[in-house]
Formats: sequence, structure tokens, C-alpha cells
Amino acid sequence: MTESPQDPSSQNPSSKNPPDRPPLAETIRAKMEEYEVDRHLDEIAATLENAVRTGIAKAGALAHEHRGDIDRLIDKAVSAVDRRTDGKHADKIQQARGTLERGVDRIAEQRDAGSPADRDGPVSDVPPSNG
Repeated sequence: MTESPQDPSSQNPSSKNPPDRPPLAETIRAKMEEYEVDRHLDEIAATLENAVRTGIAKAGALAHEHRGDIDRLIDKAVSAVDRRTDGKHADKIQQARGTLERGVDRIAEQRDAGSPADRDGPVSDVPPSNG
């Protein structure tokens, strides 16, 4: 069987694009620069980081403020589970209680972290905007 002649550019996938069309990667790169995609992504990342830090600080403040209520709820839950299991799992229940209390402590410690704006000023590890 003989193959029919084909266009030389279709035989070699690494051949260059026609002179009137730049390579796709260059076109994409140019558009990313034109629309300042990197700068926008940096701004979004900084905004999200600030929102997460603020949320963590608020959760910590609530945990600290309502620590007594949380301890009472843990006491109620421990008592209820202990009663229903007739004390058979008291050691595991106490272990779980300790884990819960340590977790609440760790959350409450985050209240001081605050958001970057709540502290001394802007975040130093976020690059400045280019435009």
C-alpha cells in the first residue's frame, strides 16, 4: 500500500506555526500579562489569607469568651455518655474529654493572633501590588 502525499507540516507535529499565528503558549502568556493575572491572583490570595486569619481570631475570641459554657456542655456530654455506658468506657471518655478541652484551648489561643490589619499594619509577607 502506498500512502498518499500529505502536507509536510501535518507530518511533523513540532513544525512551526504559520507566520501569521504565534504559538499558543505565547498568546496565553501575553494575555496573562495584559490582564495582570499574577497581580490579581496575589491580591485574591492576600484577601483570602486575611479573611482566614480574621475568622480564626474571631473563633478564638468566642471560644475564650464562652469557655465556661463550653466546659458545661462537655461535662453534660461526658455525664450522659458515662451513664448510658454504665461507666464501662470511663477511661476513653475522659481521654476524649481531655482532647476536646485541649482543642478548645488551642482555638482560644488564636484570639490574640488577629487579622494582619488588627495588628501593627500590613502583612509584610504579601508582595505589593504591581499596579
